[in-house]
Amino acid sequence: MMNKSIVPIVIAALKEIELDGETMERIINEVGMRDQMIKQLTPQPQDVIAYDNDVEQIMVRFTRKQLINFTREVQERCKQASLESIKNAGIDFDDMVTLELDYNNQISIEFDERSLHSEIESAIDDIVAYDDDSVLDEACNVLDHLAEK
Repeated sequence: MMNKSIVPIVIAALKEIELDGETMERIINEVGMRDQMIKQLTPQPQDVIAYDNDVEQIMVRFTRKQLINFTREVQERCKQASLESIKNAGIDFDDMVTLELDYNNQISIEFDERSLHSEIESAIDDIVAYDDDSVLDEACNVLDHLAEK
């Protein structure tokens, strides 16, 4: 059982000697508390995604697996939004393709790839909102989605 009255004395002594991080780490290792400190100071698999959207600063703590899942969900949403925007864009390809009949009755085709890329980018920009509030809403939506799983 620990004598709790000594704790303030030890803390005062450590502050007085202006303890640095390396020395504190050595002390923790010497008293056999390294594994306990790692467990207490790092997220554990059972930790849940937690955030508070009602404050100016949002703090999210992920385990490695949760971060992978969060990123995977963001990637999937980007892919779906891109596919949807292209599908519904109504891109007019007629202006991008030029057909010419050569003197020996061969048809040559030219395709303006830059115009296509520009049209696709414009279609994505039309469906994806980049303002701060929209980005924050989407991030919180992903967090809510993952917390439900």
